[in-house]
Amino acid sequence: MMIEVGRSVQAEQASNVKGIIQRLKDEHDLLKQELDEVQRKTCHMFAQLGTEESTCLLGDVRRQMALFLEQLELHEHWEEEEVLPILHQYANQVMESSFVTSKWVMQEDHKQAERFVRSFLDSADACQETDMLKLQKAVSLLSVACSVLTEHLLTEEDTFFPIADQILSDIQTK
Repeated sequence: MMIEVGRSVQAEQASNVKGIIQRLKDEHDLLKQELDEVQRKTCHMFAQLGTEESTCLLGDVRRQMALFLEQLELHEHWEEEEVLPILHQYANQVMESSFVTSKWVMQEDHKQAERFVRSFLDSADACQETDMLKLQKAVSLLSVACSVLTEHLLTEEDTFFPIADQILSDIQTK
């Protein structure tokens, strides 16, 4: 009877890990889709600089990026609490210690990306409809913020997803 209980606990843990890894991948897809949409709006806004449409788009994108930043912070907190302990434990068991360094680099990337988004939000708040230079600065900051955030997500995926996939593979073979 003890063996069955142990197997049941292991199966539950495996299911939990699978769910966490799937959520990680799903959230990354959603965050990247959001960034793609913002990038499209940014390109359109840049083409429309100086028009009323660009000013309206700036307000729309500003709100979208503020919400995105909240979502990203929730995602990053969840990653720290749920995902990284699993990946770190597995990496320590079967991989070299470069995972800790990679994790630190990604945390610094996240901070940099957040600074760019906050700079854009501040710049967008300071924009006047008629101030073309401030509008150009805001659009440029937004473009850089989206690029940095996209790179950050891709770097995380390049680091985390192979480990996550190996964990899933190991779960399936047990």
